[in-house]
Amino acid sequence: MVIPTRNDSAYLHRCLRALDQQTRQPDEIIVVDNGSTDDIAAVLREFPDVTCFREDIPGVAYAVRSGYDAAQHPIILRCDADSIPSKGWVEHMVTALEWQLSRKGKVEVVAITGIARFGPQHSGLGRISGALYSYAYRLVGGLALGHVALWGSNMAMSATWWHSVRDHVHLSPDVHDDYDLSFQVGPHQKVVLDHRNVMLVSWRAAASPSRIERQLRMAAMTMQINWAEQKPWERMRARWTASRE
Repeated sequence: MVIPTRNDSAYLHRCLRALDQQTRQPDEIIVVDNGSTDDIAAVLREFPDVTCFREDIPGVAYAVRSGYDAAQHPIILRCDADSIPSKGWVEHMVTALEWQLSRKGKVEVVAITGIARFGPQHSGLGRISGALYSYAYRLVGGLALGHVALWGSNMAMSATWWHSVRDHVHLSPDVHDDYDLSFQVGPHQKVVLDHRNVMLVSWRAAASPSRIERQLRMAAMTMQINWAEQKPWERMRARWTASRE
């Protein structure tokens, strides 16, 4: 699994502790340090089995590409440093995607993604806010894509698929890496949304106006770049044609 991080050592420590308590241990944990200046080294010393790479080019897109390329197993899990996986998260994600990949059909499942809950404080409000945040992202992302959008804080994908699309992702600090990756899903391919798969994430994603503004700007840039290569109606037509074959 891959975790990009930059100056998030406290969040990373919490995330790695949660991963250390999984019912199924990840085959590998790759932390990609995207130019941190905090005490990330001290955190990583507590988890000697974690592999850390440094990616000095700023931007999550660069960091996750380095991590995905380094992954050695057929299923690549992804969360963020401020994610807090439940104890069964790894087992659930791997089992679910392995089952999907074993199925044969005209539509190929290439990834699974889940939804959010904000926390750990104010759990009731966190569930409601997380659901609204998740479904707003799915609605806007889905309308632009014609299918479910990947959410980088809670996803798993086929390594084979990643290597087939890695040269088509856009490397820029101004794009959402997960949303951009979603544009690489082909007409005969599918992302499965697992509503039972809920990831606890930091409130900062929804509580900072400046962060929300930046997220919206990045979403607009991601759509602009990808629609310059394939107009949305062309994408929709290709998926509709594929569904009728």
